[in-house]
Amino acid sequence: MSLARIGGTFAVAVVLSLSCGGSNTSAPPLPPPPDLHGIGGWTEFDLFAVGDGGTILHYRGAGCNNNGCWRPVTSPTTKTLRDVMGLSDTTAYAVGDGGVILRYNGSTWSKVASPTTSNLTSLWAGKPDSWLAAGAGGVVVSYDSTGWVQETTPTSQDLDAVWALSSGEAYAVGKAGAVIHRKNGVWSSVPAFTTARLRGIWADKPRDWFVVGDGGEIWQERGSGWVPMVSPRSDNFYDVFGSDSAFVFAAGDADSVLFYDGFDWRPVAPRYADRLTAIWATICLLPPVSGAQPTGLHCSNTYFAGRSSVVTRFTLLGSYEVMNDPR
Repeated sequence: MSLARIGGTFAVAVVLSLSCGGSNTSAPPLPPPPDLHGIGGWTEFDLFAVGDGGTILHYRGAGCNNNGCWRPVTSPTTKTLRDVMGLSDTTAYAVGDGGVILRYNGSTWSKVASPTTSNLTSLWAGKPDSWLAAGAGGVVVSYDSTGWVQETTPTSQDLDAVWALSSGEAYAVGKAGAVIHRKNGVWSSVPAFTTARLRGIWADKPRDWFVVGDGGEIWQERGSGWVPMVSPRSDNFYDVFGSDSAFVFAAGDADSVLFYDGFDWRPVAPRYADRLTAIWATICLLPPVSGAQPTGLHCSNTYFAGRSSVVTRFTLLGSYEVMNDPR
């Protein structure tokens, strides 16, 4: 069984060998499943994965078996989508090649006006009127409730990832070790600390940033500059994400998955895909006790998306399972 794209959606096709008049005929081979490049959502029961040719898969988390959980939905574009993020069951965006920006309103995806034609590779959201996307040629665009606008940046290097905090502080990273930093609405260059391509960045609080890139490089910034972390793998890493700074995953080539517990990075090796390019993890909150602030809790699952439409899930119990594998 395999998935084929038809008019922006997928059809499930089973190749049958039929006998008629003593001769056997079979359907021509279907094209390979599209690669997935981004995954994100509001809760672990409402997620999207996006990829080649405008592919959009939707996971609702209930009433499905593992290989039927991620359902194709109609996409308004055939351009490759690179990232997706959601803030609620009625508000999500996806970005991709040619500067395409899509919005989800709770039932359908549609195109919105984009201020750039450059490829957009990474997306971040903090609240409904606060979004950032970064991409080729140092392009950064933002949304502020009136629409998407292009921001001025100090680099022309391709940017592969962007992340921000609710304070507005942000970093974007990319080709040839490019790192730019936004503070008080202004982007500035960060002195280079590596020549490797940096492909993923994430933080859950100020002065605790993680960056991953080619050659297994992992860097951390804790307020006194970027320092290298010991990495047990030399594969290229494409994304880093967690539920807090003591529960972080990195994913990359050869199905490389690393887990950081606040002290060391160690490999988790499921070997289910050639490449895992995107990660999304839940962040759970405990109810306040005696008026105290909610406390972060490692809960539920971490999801990985990658080559050939593979989606896998790592649970707190330590199991690593294939959720969607059309091969």
